[in-house]
Amino acid sequence: MSEHTEQVAVVSWFKGRWPHFADCIIGIPNGAHIAGSVGQRAAKVKKLKAEGMKPGVSDLFIAVPMGNRCGLWVEMKNVNKTLCSVSKEQRDHLDLMRKVGYEAVWCSGFEVAKAAIEVYMSGGENAEN
Repeated sequence: MSEHTEQVAVVSWFKGRWPHFADCIIGIPNGAHIAGSVGQRAAKVKKLKAEGMKPGVSDLFIAVPMGNRCGLWVEMKNVNKTLCSVSKEQRDHLDLMRKVGYEAVWCSGFEVAKAAIEVYMSGGENAEN
């Protein structure tokens, strides 16, 4: 499955598992394709960065405080990916989020993400794979 398919499965599963928190799972479209000429894309990226877009921000955010954590950031990767597939910017974002009070994990595929989210939502800590 593609990273997109894995992420869609996580969002769908989460909304079914915790319907009362369905609006609390948020996708961050940092990797979205920006259309247009080179100049148009550059202008759009400049505008988005001015609005707060930041490379490395995780794919999903679960805005549900749990235990001593303010929420959960999830960086999705394809099944069987390793930590080497997480960019420096992504690792830096995960580290920063942990430092300021969030749980933050990277997950290789749906099953790993599901397990990490289950741990987090049960009040557990350190759900990273």
